[in-house]
Amino acid sequence: MPRPSQRDRILDAYTDLVVDAGPETVTLDAVAAAAGVSKGGLLYHFGSREALLDGLLDRARELNDADLATARAADEGVSRYYLRTSVDDPAAGSAVYRATVAMIKLAATEPRAAETTRRCMAGWRAAMTEELGDPLAADIVATVGDGIYLRSIVGDGSPGLVDAVEEVIRRAERS
Repeated sequence: MPRPSQRDRILDAYTDLVVDAGPETVTLDAVAAAAGVSKGGLLYHFGSREALLDGLLDRARELNDADLATARAADEGVSRYYLRTSVDDPAAGSAVYRATVAMIKLAATEPRAAETTRRCMAGWRAAMTEELGDPLAADIVATVGDGIYLRSIVGDGSPGLVDAVEEVIRRAERS
């Protein structure tokens, strides 16, 4: 596997700091140190704090779009994929999971992060509506998946819900 570029290392460090320490603690100096680059190196790739945020949001959107494309291509279908990965991605600490958590944490204080998060969520709901044929059923599946994801973020594995994925889908398809 090729070594990540300096730009990617900076985005990884920024994501990790937001996820692990919270956005309010993140400084350009902290990101540079965590990425193993000088502050000048960081500013070469991202000329400002806003540009760094834009880089993280662009990456999160790209990861989300790729994940949605994977779900659309999966034999299990978008809804099952969404529910399954609501458990699997947090457990594995996947890149899309970490980017999503960073976006959610940033959304509390950064309107651009909130908007990007809403757009990503809307894409999933649209794909599930297309699959299930019912916007309310898609919203229900998305809400269950989001709840499982949130519980996973805080360390609650939600075994009852995880085991009920097929029942959730069956009920959504009946509606």
